[in-house]
Amino acid sequence: MSHPAPQRPHDPEGDKRRALMLARRAAERSDTAEESRNNAIRFASREGASLREIADATGLGHMTVKRIIDRQAVSG
Repeated sequence: MSHPAPQRPHDPEGDKRRALMLARRAAERSDTAEESRNNAIRFASREGASLREIADATGLGHMTVKRIIDRQAVSG
């Protein structure tokens, strides 16, 4: 016969810290995924894909694709 897990006392500060930690980790993963996506977009552009082809493949608007490519040209 299994016993229920003991209840933890409610800890609002601990809950807030855990929630903020989860938010930070999610933001870090999101930044990494966005950087990877942008690198792939720039690579496709260098390989000769048109803005519209890249937009169709990624589900982004062609103007968003253009901004991503242009941002690299200015900063890189």
